Amino acid sequence: MALRFQGGVEVGVPIFFNVDHEIVKPGASLTGWAGFDIGWVVFDFGFGLQWTPLDTNKVPGAVGPTGLEPLVRLSFSPGVRFQIPIFDAVLPYVTGSFDANLWSFAALGRGCGWYYCRRDGRGQFAPGFSGKAGVGIHLKGSMYLDVGIQYSMSGTGNFFERMQWWAEPFIGFIYRGDTDRFGGTGY
Repeated sequence: MALRFQGGVEVGVPIFFNVDHEIVKPGASLTGWAGFDIGWVVFDFGFGLQWTPLDTNKVPGAVGPTGLEPLVRLSFSPGVRFQIPIFDAVLPYVTGSFDANLWSFAALGRGCGWYYCRRDGRGQFAPGFSGKAGVGIHLKGSMYLDVGIQYSMSGTGNFFERMQWWAEPFIGFIYRGDTDRFGGTGY
């Protein structure tokens, strides 16, 4: 069994479902991940930042709205990727991960409101899951252009009043190391 390093970075546009889209706008995300590639399976760990603008001027009953303010998510995600490594030009895959999410939205102060509940403006934990489907398009050497879609959910945890769902088209890069790089030959 060949063991490789695999890692990547991607940028995406999270679009929430079942929300008022006059208030909750499409956002931006940046995710990095790394893992052990054993051929058809990769065990990985990701770290992500997500910003979703909320228009506080349109939140019903908001006191002192301030316009567009960011709903911020930090995520830590252990996951597993199933890939088909038999093609030279492309690397198709699906990924599943558990997401440990820390959500924060400080613009409207403390309390329960129209979209979320929280005790203060610091990050509040809410567990979640993500599934991703994509394809790495081989560029040169160990580099791939990564394109796909991610579908995520966040449970209520200490932040939301109800479960939240969103889709996120993304683009990025994958580095897939040569075989046996952990055998003392370096990266």
